Amino acid sequence: MLKNPDLFRRNVAGVAMLVWPLLELAAFLTSPPGTTHAPDVFASRPVQVQVSALLFQWGTIAMIPAILGLAHLLRTRMPRTGNIGAAIGAVGAASAIALFTTDFYDLALAQTLPAEQAVRVTEAANALGGFVYGMLLPGFLVHVGVLTLMVGLALAKAGPWWLPVVTLMGVMGPFLTMGQTPAVQSIGALFQFAAFGWVAVKVLRMPVADWKAA
Repeated sequence: MLKNPDLFRRNVAGVAMLVWPLLELAAFLTSPPGTTHAPDVFASRPVQVQVSALLFQWGTIAMIPAILGLAHLLRTRMPRTGNIGAAIGAVGAASAIALFTTDFYDLALAQTLPAEQAVRVTEAANALGGFVYGMLLPGFLVHVGVLTLMVGLALAKAGPWWLPVVTLMGVMGPFLTMGQTPAVQSIGALFQFAAFGWVAVKVLRMPVADWKAA
């Protein structure tokens, strides 16, 4: 497979489309309860915090080849949409990857400082302009990029009409269920798996010649 770049890229893209929502699902299911990085919760669940953060990070890393794969499917049908969606999505995913490292710092603060002091440090860090405008907000661009690509696939008749709708439901799921249990918040990942899974199966079943010519 390594000697055939088209086969390799097709398989990497298809597998990444399956892997990232599954990792997101596992990350939600293993995440500690609560909407904030409460020091007492983090300190009482150090292994859980680390596992969830790593799963979120690995899932976000998998989004990059998945996004490039979606853009490839639009290469001849809607090249501008594919290029714009890929650029926005890749920048967003790269920014989002760094966000999950904050869980380790919050865990370390919870383990070494009094709870009130740990909260103050976290709040001060989260209010820094570089963090807000250089990492946090750009991280949300991954959703914009993915939705752009899914809309492109639907408009180009390269996928069913419901792809962007289900993807949007997956994006909004964690925000609409904020404050609920991790199991409830993980529902969004199931919608993402439905959308990306459909495309992944199509990609992995696609003859290499068709993938190359897409």
